[in-house]
Amino acid sequence: MKQEFIEKYYLGKEVEIDIGGNTTYRGIAAECNDGVLSLKWTIKEEGYTHIEIEKIAVMWKTLEKKR
Repeated sequence: MKQEFIEKYYLGKEVEIDIGGNTTYRGIAAECNDGVLSLKWTIKEEGYTHIEIEKIAVMWKTLEKKR
């Protein structure tokens, strides 16, 4: 996946990321610099996960639940 593609379509959006195997991440695509995506999450407290863009196999916007 390319950094420019992530910045154009996913930055500021809630996403889910699969890096292969059984490992997935969920959060807001907060920042993208030097080949690293910073994913913001707020489970119990605020924090960040940093993922190397080249390791991302699949990325999609999180679907909102219909009310």
